[in-house]
Amino acid sequence: MESKMVSPDVVSWVENLIEEPENPSTSRNITGSINTKDFDSILYGPVVDYSFRNLETLSDCVKLSPRTGLRPNEYTEDKKLKSCSLRLSHNRLSELSGLDQLIAALFVQPARLFWIDLAFNILTNIDPVLLHCAKLQILRLHANQINNLPEVDKLASLIHLRNLTLHGNPIEQTKGYRSYVVAAIPHLKSLDYSLITKQDRSTAAMMKSFTKRKRITRRKYDD
Repeated sequence: MESKMVSPDVVSWVENLIEEPENPSTSRNITGSINTKDFDSILYGPVVDYSFRNLETLSDCVKLSPRTGLRPNEYTEDKKLKSCSLRLSHNRLSELSGLDQLIAALFVQPARLFWIDLAFNILTNIDPVLLHCAKLQILRLHANQINNLPEVDKLASLIHLRNLTLHGNPIEQTKGYRSYVVAAIPHLKSLDYSLITKQDRSTAAMMKSFTKRKRITRRKYDD
């Protein structure tokens, strides 16, 4: 009897269900002066999961309750979620208007959000609203429709960003894609689930230097 092929979407769904956010930094500028026990319950709370909900706008989340995984969602007395991670993958989001309001409505400590999964949507650009998540360390944007590589430049201002995924977007097909991203966001530690090596940084630096010289030469020629 022939074995049935497992759909890639099913595999991805299973991986997402069991995936937990990577441990965030616990440096003082993030923990502040709150009680350690309270901090742990918030920071390491279950992922707030709105994946596979066929969402077209973030306002649709208001009508729904987040999924419940192996660990139940934890709420405060005023119905705020004890978590610092948000999953919005496998939906139909084309833009992120209202993200600020959604985060403020859901989380007991919205400013401490460190992990967002927006993979498998139809985003065509990197929405500036993401830059409001100042503590963001892990950002999943793979399998969208981002087609302009310089969009990545916006993420340079997220100084805590360490882990980024962009594979499966049209920009991945651009020559020098990995080097460009590494040069644009030098504080990254991992790109597309692959650690950034010394060779990656060296290649990125060479590419950045070459591009800069090329622009200067072109400017002189135009003048």
